[in-house]
Amino acid sequence: MSETGTAIAMATAQFQRGEPAAAAELLGPVLAAEPDHLRALVLMTHAQLALKRTDLALAAADHAVRVAPESAEALGALSRVLTALDRHDEAIGVAVAALQREPENAYRHNRLAWALLGHGGRGAEAEQAARVAVHLDPEEADFRITYAMVMKQLDMADRARQALRDALALEPDNAVAQHELATLDVSGRNPFALGRLARGVSGLAGALRTDPRQQASRFMLDVALRRFLVYTAILLAVLAYVGWRVSGFSVVGARVVAGVAALAPIAFATYFVVRLDRSLRAYLKEVVTQGRQRVAAIGAAVCLALLLTATAAPTAWLPWLLGSAAVGGFAVRLLTVSASNAHVRSAGLAVPRDRLSVILWWVVVLCLIAAIGFEIAATQDRWWLSLVVVALVLVIVVCLFVIVRRLRARRRAK
Repeated sequence: MSETGTAIAMATAQFQRGEPAAAAELLGPVLAAEPDHLRALVLMTHAQLALKRTDLALAAADHAVRVAPESAEALGALSRVLTALDRHDEAIGVAVAALQREPENAYRHNRLAWALLGHGGRGAEAEQAARVAVHLDPEEADFRITYAMVMKQLDMADRARQALRDALALEPDNAVAQHELATLDVSGRNPFALGRLARGVSGLAGALRTDPRQQASRFMLDVALRRFLVYTAILLAVLAYVGWRVSGFSVVGARVVAGVAALAPIAFATYFVVRLDRSLRAYLKEVVTQGRQRVAAIGAAVCLALLLTATAAPTAWLPWLLGSAAVGGFAVRLLTVSASNAHVRSAGLAVPRDRLSVILWWVVVLCLIAAIGFEIAATQDRWWLSLVVVALVLVIVVCLFVIVRRLRARRRAK
């Protein structure tokens, strides 16, 4: 094998091992000596894309197409770059050109599926292209993953799961398939599907063990654990609020609901935690005890203490204890969401800072406080509490006024 061939073989091996920087370093001297070497240009394109250097990848891909305009491999590499640059119509056109040159090559159909998937509005065409790729090469796990991504975009979660399971049957250690399958479990909106959420968390941990560089899996793992904490806070707040309402006409009923409100979140959390392995439990503990989430955890513990106290406290204390626990539960929910958003932003992902939603949530909390204060003031003749309620109502009115003004400003801006 020639010196150039050896360098390209070594670069290919480095790239396949997940070392694109090393591959690019090996390809540099090759292209310096032979700037029109097609295989080196295509491999350099993929390496620079992996390094997120889209300008260098585009330069290499353009050069490869100029050197060999009939090369389907060069056109496929250029299509990948165009997709990464969000030039989706061009990416689709180049992928179609590559497919016309090699209509029986499964990789060309797979590239067209990804180009169509990036476009966003051509899911049916993407599904057809991905299905043809799987048909042409049913033993390639990556094609099953592409099909799953198309099904996910089309909101066909069951078919996406099956495609990912098929990919894992072909390659049990495929970290991408593990991550995507776990993400489907984590992204479910049913707050009571704790078994599925725990399965998703375990799948994400498995993806990380397979490929520790999977930052997407690490990020989604944190998101999943924080989502569980949000669900727990909501359950605590709602049950505490029910107990406060019951205290107005049944002391015994209020004590029973207080006990349920304290025990249900504990049982909810236990059901989830026991399904995690030891390392994930340690990781959850780390999440709970850091930053804003630590404040939220302390608040949740205080709420649980208030609820447990309410099961045996004097009757006159019940409205205060249950009302405070309800308000505290909603506040814990807000803190947990805030901590989760902060985590997302720290990972470099954009989370819209919708101040209107934040204000609206605090209006809900203030309304709850005002309602509790008003009822306690009416039943226990606390004049000072009435003044507090009036002040809260004024604050709520001001918040609503701000919300209305900002909504009108948004409409005018549109």
